[in-house]
Amino acid sequence: MPPTFELVVCITAAALFDCTEAREILNRDGFEACKEHQRANLMVPHQPGVGYPLVRSLLALNEAAEKQLVEVVLISCTDSDSGERIRQSIHHYELPITRMSFTGGTDVTKYLLAWKCDLFLTADEDQVRTVLCGTSSKAFTGIAAALVCSIVNTTPNISSNPIQIPESLHCQESDSKLDMTVLPSEVNTSTKYVPSASLPYLSWPEGQVRIAFDGDSVLFSDQAECVFKTEGLEGFFEFERKHGHIALPKGPMQAFALKFQKLRQSLGENHKWRVRTFLVTARNDVGNIRVFHTFKEWGLEIDETHF
Repeated sequence: MPPTFELVVCITAAALFDCTEAREILNRDGFEACKEHQRANLMVPHQPGVGYPLVRSLLALNEAAEKQLVEVVLISCTDSDSGERIRQSIHHYELPITRMSFTGGTDVTKYLLAWKCDLFLTADEDQVRTVLCGTSSKAFTGIAAALVCSIVNTTPNISSNPIQIPESLHCQESDSKLDMTVLPSEVNTSTKYVPSASLPYLSWPEGQVRIAFDGDSVLFSDQAECVFKTEGLEGFFEFERKHGHIALPKGPMQAFALKFQKLRQSLGENHKWRVRTFLVTARNDVGNIRVFHTFKEWGLEIDETHF
C-alpha cells in the first residue's frame, strides 16, 4: 500500500527549475526544435528555479521526521522524451521526487485532482487563474494555487492585470487574487539561510519552512473586501462589528492552511519549529476580532499575526 502523505505539492518544471532557454526556443522555433535542444543537453542539468528552495525544504521535513509527510509531484506539459532532461536534473540535485506527469501539451491542471494535490506551484499565471476560477467546481476542490515569481516590483504601483473571476463567484468561496506568491530574493541550491550581519532580526532557524498568508480573499473569502469596495472603510467597520461573532467564510487557502497545520503536528514536538506560519493583513483592531473568532471555529493556529 502506498504511503499516505499529509501534504501533496504539485509543481511545474518551470517553477522548480530555470527552463528559460528551453521556453525561448519553444516560443521562437517550435516544439520539435525544443525537443532537439533538450536531447542535445540531456546531461546538462537545469539550474534551480525560484520554487527550488521551498521544495527542497519541504522534502527535508520527511528526513527530519523520519516518515513520509510531504510528497512533491513534478508536472510538465512537455512530452516524456523531452522530460528526460528534467528527470536527470532531479537526480542531479538528489531530490526525492519519484512521481511525475509529462502531458505532451495537455493542460497540466487537468491532473491535479488525480494526484490528490493540496498545493499547486507554477510560474504560469494563466494556470493559477484556471485553478482559482474552478474552485467552485469539483475539478479543483480543495486545491490551493500559487504563482512562483522571480522578480519583486518595489514601485508603489505594482498592480498588473487582476485575475478576473466570473461575477457568480465573487463574494463566495473563490477570489480574484492569486492565492500565494513565492518571492525569494535569491535562488540557491541549499536550504541554509545566512542572515545579513546588519539585519540580525532577520535571522531564522536553518531549514525552517515559513508560510505567510494574507487574510481577506486568501485565508478568508472576499466577503469583507466586497463590502469595503462597495461601502467604503466605515461601511466595512460597521459590517465587521455586526458580524464579529460570525466566522468569516473560507477562502482559497483555508484548506491548505489546515493541511499545513496537520503536517506540523505530525512532525512531533521536537520538530514543530521546522515550520512557521504568519498572517499579514491590512485589518486593524476593529477587524481582527472576527479573525480570531474565525480561527477558533476552524481550529486553526497561526504562529504570528500582523494587523
